[in-house]
Order: sequence, then C-alpha cells, then structure tokens
Amino acid sequence: MVHLPAFRRRSFALVTAAFLGVGGMLSASPALAAPDHSTVVSSVPSSNTPNIQDGTVFAIHDAGSKVIAGGSFTQVRNRDSSTDLSRNFVLAFDKATGDVDTSFAPVVDGEVSAIVAGPTAGTVYIAGDFNTVNGVNRRKLALINVADGSLVTTFKGPAFNGLVNDITKVGNRLLVAGIFTTAGTGVTRNGLASIDASTGVVDSYLTIALTEHHNWTDGSTGIAKAGVGGEKLAVSPDEKQLVVIGNFKKADGVVHDQIVRIDLGDTAAAVADWNTDRYTPACKSSAFDSYVRDVAFAPSGKYFVVVTTGASYAGTLCDTAARWETSATGSGQQPTWATYSGGDTFLSTGISEQAVYVGGHIRWVNNPISRDMAGPGAVGRASIAALDPASGLPLSWNPGRNPRGYGVTEMMVTPEGLWLGSDQEWIGDYQYKRGRIAFFPLSGGDAPHSTSTKGLPGDVYQAGQAAQTEVLYRVNAGGPTLTAIDGGPDWAGDSATAPSPYHNTGSSVSTYSTPATVDSTVPTSTPVGVFSSERWDQSTAPDMQWDFPVPAGTRVDVRLYLANRYAGTAAVGKRKFDVYVDGGLKLNDFDPVAATGGTDKGTMRAFPIVSDGVVDIDFGRVLENPLVQAVEIVKTAPAPTASDVLYRINAGGPALTASSGPSWATDSLATPSAYHNTGSSVSTYTTNASMDATVPAGTPVEVFNSERWDQSTTPDMQWDFPVPAGQQVQVRLYLANRYAGTATVGKRKFDVFIDGGLKLNDFDPVAAAGGTNRGTMRAFVVTSDGNVDIDFGRVLENPLIQAIEIVKLAPVPSSTALNSVTKRSYDGSTTVGAPVSVPNSDNTAWSTVKGAFWVGGDLFYGMNGSLYRRSFDGSTFGTPKKVDPYHDAKWDSVLTGSPPAGQTYAGSTVNFYSEIPNMTAMFYSGGRLYYTLAGQSTLFWRWFTPDTGTVGAERFSVAGTTGYGGVGGMFVSDGKLYTVSRNHGHLYSRDWAAGSPGDSATLVSGPTVDGVDWRATAVFVGP
Repeated sequence: MVHLPAFRRRSFALVTAAFLGVGGMLSASPALAAPDHSTVVSSVPSSNTPNIQDGTVFAIHDAGSKVIAGGSFTQVRNRDSSTDLSRNFVLAFDKATGDVDTSFAPVVDGEVSAIVAGPTAGTVYIAGDFNTVNGVNRRKLALINVADGSLVTTFKGPAFNGLVNDITKVGNRLLVAGIFTTAGTGVTRNGLASIDASTGVVDSYLTIALTEHHNWTDGSTGIAKAGVGGEKLAVSPDEKQLVVIGNFKKADGVVHDQIVRIDLGDTAAAVADWNTDRYTPACKSSAFDSYVRDVAFAPSGKYFVVVTTGASYAGTLCDTAARWETSATGSGQQPTWATYSGGDTFLSTGISEQAVYVGGHIRWVNNPISRDMAGPGAVGRASIAALDPASGLPLSWNPGRNPRGYGVTEMMVTPEGLWLGSDQEWIGDYQYKRGRIAFFPLSGGDAPHSTSTKGLPGDVYQAGQAAQTEVLYRVNAGGPTLTAIDGGPDWAGDSATAPSPYHNTGSSVSTYSTPATVDSTVPTSTPVGVFSSERWDQSTAPDMQWDFPVPAGTRVDVRLYLANRYAGTAAVGKRKFDVYVDGGLKLNDFDPVAATGGTDKGTMRAFPIVSDGVVDIDFGRVLENPLVQAVEIVKTAPAPTASDVLYRINAGGPALTASSGPSWATDSLATPSAYHNTGSSVSTYTTNASMDATVPAGTPVEVFNSERWDQSTTPDMQWDFPVPAGQQVQVRLYLANRYAGTATVGKRKFDVFIDGGLKLNDFDPVAAAGGTNRGTMRAFVVTSDGNVDIDFGRVLENPLIQAIEIVKLAPVPSSTALNSVTKRSYDGSTTVGAPVSVPNSDNTAWSTVKGAFWVGGDLFYGMNGSLYRRSFDGSTFGTPKKVDPYHDAKWDSVLTGSPPAGQTYAGSTVNFYSEIPNMTAMFYSGGRLYYTLAGQSTLFWRWFTPDTGTVGAERFSVAGTTGYGGVGGMFVSDGKLYTVSRNHGHLYSRDWAAGSPGDSATLVSGPTVDGVDWRATAVFVGP
C-alpha cells in the first residue's frame, strides 16, 4: 500500500464531444453516450500521445479532435522530441497525432482535478485548486474555450472557499463536489453544490450537506486529518441517480459514511433510500482520514463501482474495488462482489460494457487472504487490470505498468478506447514510454470469453464412471482419534491406553511433536497428523497383525500409511520389513526412508483385494522394528448379493434353506452331489459348532453339522463346478474339525488346490479356527476357465469339507468403459433420450474427473488437483490445458519495487485447487462456480470468470442448503437445479432462483423411474 493524498481529479467515464471539422467548431455529443464496446481494449497503447514530464495527470477529457488533460504537471514534450514545452496544470493535444496544441495555452495558477464538456460546443469546464485563469479571478472553477483556452466570460462560478474535486453536468446544471463550506458570499454549501451550467450562478437544487470527518475527531491523536467534503461524483446514464463519495460521515445530518446516493429529481436533489456501513471501518486511520477514491457507473446503469485505499484489514472494503447494484434500496446494503489487492491502493475506475477497468498502486487482484504478498488465488496485475463485471475477477487483459509509482489516477472510457492518467512514464515493464498519459484503443482488443451456457431441452453429457468407494475403516495407529477432513469417518484412535481392537497384543506406540511432510501418494483427504504417531512391532513374538472384518466378496483397497520418524533409523538401509495382506506378500524388504526419499516423510501404499471375510495384515521383521502410521480400508465395489450366488453345497448333509438366495443343496450319503467324484465318505453331528468371524452373516450354522471327507484310497477328493469361462468368482470353503480323534492342533492337515493352484498348504482346521467344533471360512478369487476345479490333497489324516459356496463377482470395468463419454437428450421433465457415445479420442481419464461444466464453448473440469479447460463442440474435445491464471511468464519475474526485496508480480495458486480431489459436482451460473464436496451437506460457491479461468479466493456457502453430501453431478437450466444421487443414480430437480435452490426436490428420472442411471464423474449440459 502506498500512502497517497486524496487525488483531486475527475473520473467521469462517459462524457465526450464530437468534432465537426468545419471552421474549427466543436459541438457536444449526447451527455452520457455509452462507449458501446464489444471487446476489451487493446493491450498495446497508442503512440499518438505526448510525454508529460512531471507531476500527475488527474483529469482527461475527449473533446473530439483534441484531448485535454489536467493535473499537477508543468512540462510536456511531443513524442520523439527532447524539447520541453511549458504547460502548467492543463494542456491539449491533437488526438490523431499526439502533438501538443500550441494554440491552447490557458494560464492556470493551481492544479486541475476535473474537466468536463461545457454547455455549448467548443467549451469545457475545468475545476481544481486554482484561483485565476488567464489572470482573471476564477476560484476553483472556470469555463474555457477548447480552441485556445480563453475564458468564456459569460460564465462565472461562485467563489468556493475550498478546492473543487469533481464536477459533472446534468441537464442545465453543473453539480460540484469538493472541500468547501461556502459557494460565494453568504451561501452555505457543505461539500456539494449546484450552479447554472451557462452562467455559474449558484442555485438551491443540490443543497445536501456533507459533514464530519470519516476518521478524525476533535482531540484525536495519531489520526490523519483531511478536509471534509465530496471527492468524486458519478451520475447514472439516465441522469436520475448521483453517487457521491468523499471524506464525510453524514449527509444532511444522517450517517452515510463516505458514500451517499442522491435522487436527482426534476426540481430538487434528495438523499436516496440507500445506505451501507461497509465504508464505516477506520482502516489505517493514521494515514487516511478517508479512503474512498473513485466511483463510476456502468454504461447500462445497472451498477456502479467504488474503489478504495486504506490498507488491508480483514472484513473491510479497504484496498478494494466493489460493485453495487443500482436497483437496491434500503439500509445495510452489501456489495455484489469485491476484489481485494492485498494491501495496495485502488485509485481509479472506468467501466465499459465488457470490463471494469481499475487502476492504482496494485500488485495483485483476487488477493483477500494475504497482506503485501500474493496469497492463495492472487493474480498478478501491475497497476492496472480489467475485471469481469459479473464476478470482479481479472480478465486476460494485462498490459501492466511498471514502475507503479503512486499509481493510475485517472481512467476514462470513450467509444474509441480507454485513457489513463498517472504519475509515471511507462506502460508494460519499461516497454512503451507513455509519459503520464496513455490511450488503449478499442481496435485490436479481444472479446472476453463467452459466458453463454446451454440449457434444456438439450443434451446432457455423462463423462467417466465414478468409482463407488466407501471408507470401511480408518485407524490412526499409535495415536488419538483424528477428525476427518473430507467429510468421511474419523480416524479411530489407537493409543497406548486405548488400543485399537483390530490388532493383536505385543506391539508398542511412539508419538512425535513435529509434523511430517508427505509425498504425492498420500491422498489430500488424509490428515497429515496420521504421521505424528506409529504402532511398531517389538522384537518378541508374536509378529504384529491386524484383522478387519469385511464381508466376503467385497472388493477393497487396503491403504497403509508409512513413514520413518525415529532418528536412529533416519538413513536408507536402517529399517526394513515385510507386509502380507491375506497371506500374500505385498511389501518385501520395505525401507520407508528409501521409499519416500527421506526420513520424516509420509507415504501410502495401496493393495486391491477381495475380502474372504477378514482382511488380515501381517508385519514381518527383516531389520529393526516393523511399523505402521495408519490403516485405511476402502470398499471399491459393492459386495456380492444373494443373486450373485452360483452354487451352494451342504457337503455330506441334507438341503438347507438359506435366509436369502439359493438353498444349500444336498450332498448326503443317499443323494450325493453331482459335482464331486466318488471315493469319499460323509459324517454328521448332532450338536452345533461355533463359528469365527470369517463366516458370512446369514450362513446357517447347520452347514458345520456334516462333512464330506476323503478316504485314504485313491482318487483324492475333487469337486468340479461348471462356470462360464472368463467369469471371476469367489470360491468359499467352509471348514471345521468335528471328529474327536483329531480335536487338537497338528492331528489333521491337508492341502487344497483350486484350478491347479495351491490355496491352502498343510491346512489344520483346529489351528485355523482356534479350536475343534469351530467353523471357519476361506475364500479365493479365481477366473473360471469353464470349470472351477477344487482338489484336496492328504498330508495327515483325512481331508474334509463342510460346505462350498461359489459367488459371482462383478467384473472390474475396463479403462475404456470407465473413461467413456455419452450424451442423451433431455427435456428437463419426463423425456430422456437413449445414450449416444461421444468419442474419447485422446483417452482422457474421465473416471478421475471431479465434476465439470460447459460455458462459452469450453469444458472446464477438475482433475489431479487442478482445473482444466478444453474446447468442446458436442463431438470433438480440444487439447486440454491446465488453468493457471495465477502465473504469467511475462510478469512472474518482474520485481514489484515493494518490500521484501526480490518480490515479483507472481501470483499464487488458488486454494480451490486443494478442494478438487474431494469434489463431486460443479456448475457455472451468473459469474459463480457452484460445487459440492464429498461428505459435506452444504452447496458451496466461488466467483469465477471463464475468460481467464480465475477462481475466487474466498469460499461461500449457499445459505440454508443441506443434503448435498450425496450429490454426484449437477446442472442448472431454466430456473431448475438438477442433482444426481451418487448412491443410486437418480436425478432430482428443485427450483433455482437468484443463486439459491428451493428446499424440496422432485424425483424426475432414475433407475427406478425410467431405467436411466445418471451417475458419472462429470455430468453437464453441453452443445
């Protein structure tokens, strides 16, 4: 932030005059002609301007063939000239050539802060801090001829007793704002006045009194003190509204702190029914008595923008540009949006149909979180920026202005382009020398990216199949319970005093006070705090083992979080261990330091398995103690249901009724099963066995009351079940020892082969189940070759089996299927079209996308923790590009000239990107990006501009929204918000108005309605 005086200048963006080109005569154009811009202005300034050598330009007026500038300067040079021309406080130059007008040379004895078109062609008003013009007494205000700067003697304004900051002509009146209390002898006017536009006689139309300092009061110490009154004026295009900003607390005795709206009636002006307290905070009162700096209306008249200084203070509008809606009435008004510089002054603004141009001493915009540095979301803009009128976020226009100096003190939009006035000589990084005045022509500018969206009836696109994941277990090994950061279940504690029930005894815990770092394998949904504790295995038996009950047949990812935190094993090769999951070696000689590239760094290893009823994780010592920081088990596909059961055999016994699905088929001595060979025998028992946790719920205990056992003679017992080739199944073997003669460990052992592969080696049912007369289950996943073959091999005593169950597993979708894109027509109500495939020619991994929306020809989507964009016309996807407006190769290395040393204009990636991994849906509407997060019931939004892809740094919640945690896709159309259920694929609609959804939702489509499943990782309405 730079500590600047309250610049006394004019910033009225829409006043112009047209040059007739006949006999040097000038005529006034319509007072408030709209600029009618279809693009932003060019980023290359015109060379047809002179170089002002000193001071600052506060005011610019387009007078047709001439441009008139006012300020605090005294010298000017024609372009490419080294000759100084004396011009004190006001000058004119030829608009076509930039040459200083030698015939226009009024003599003014003080600064000029405002210039507007006069009441007749060829005249202009000048106002400021002067007392004479051409040697004639004209206190603070004069009317002069454009041709030569001579006074128009028929106009003589009142003798204001203080400076005039701003003026504007409305009808046949000139409205005046400044630091004065009288307008001529005996006429009290406090900061505002109106005078006859032709004669200068003060009238009683505008008599509203601006009083009291914003900050300073009698007896204040350490508080800046400035004059009280009006700083800037802005008149609406219809000339019905006036906005006044300045150093005042009250308007006509009522608090209107630093800003007041005034109704411009036919016969009198009156304070409007509008008020805000957003400019009430003091901000940096030691430097500023008042901090509002400029105001301008949009050409449409629908809104106005106020810019400020004041330093960065959380919750205030200091150092901001803020949009206010003209239609709003009443007290307590809030801005539509505010863009923050992060501690730098905004001094000026000018508005076209396409952009809100802002200038000042700024280094960044979209920087509300940090002060005097680039915080999350900050976008570098050196001194000048063009903002999206809908969101206040930066457009791509970025010519910059370095060095910044005090800043850009004047911005004026005309039908031909944008004029800037400042205190410096350069545009760009010392690229274009434009001494204190510059013009950016409309010609050569680009149109901002379209904000058009598609609606219904139309095509709805579904890109990527979402993985149906569910967290089953989370354990913070060795530490306390940790709150989840992704809306999922918390990480259960496993401390020394309250150990987890899922591991055996004999292990120890350690905790650490300093946080670890993590590598890219650790999901953003995992709190880094899991690496601040560990459970480690002591050197004595038994080895550390974890057991998690998971329904048999469930596909899960077993995620192990690992790190070395102990200083004694901080080097490669100091600690190694093995990890087995369900008996399979998953980590061999694992070295956590080597795996992560250092000590105190966390990593994650994931292993997909199909549960056999219990997920068993065993740690084996190699060198030093095995350890684990956290365990997470995530279901990746639904568990098989009763309809997936292919075979159930009650070996050696009668048929048994199942609680669901097919019955357990008989295999008695009298009626043996057709699926096994001959040569085996059966036994039955009259008392029920107990069962361990591996036996699926719903399994009748009676399956353990009989068995088929293999006699000692050949052939060995063999079962064969026809299953279509290629079908993946889970073979479940139900086993127990019921015979008293083999009731102890080591009395019975046998092998089991499935499709030729050894699955159970020296299996001892008493050891496995923890006793005799106790049932257990072992499950094995195989892919059928047409026949599932189960062979039993004798080791000690007779092999046996109590029951066999074969369950079909859903296939793992191919990457092609997971990443497919389809579209279907939809009328928004009842008519849904058939899916039509859309080519995914570059094999984009759409299954990893985290929501998407289409706007203006581009598809935006979240992926890999970033936002991407690409063109999409309904059939062809363009080349994807990572959206990164926060960095600019041209400006990232340019020094700002502000502390700390070495600071550049580089921005900082928005914090929204850290939310992307947990997003489930998003859509764009009215300058806002709406989105949902997994496990969170609120509908969130941020400001967004499609032009640069900038996302607002602040996150907002849509008031009153609940129940959005299960949303898996969203789009909005014609006053309706449509949401997709991630759980069952249904589509719901609800009312949508003014950025807020209705409370009640209506089911409009879905699997149970019309057979359509709307689930996808990206659901959007497109072309």
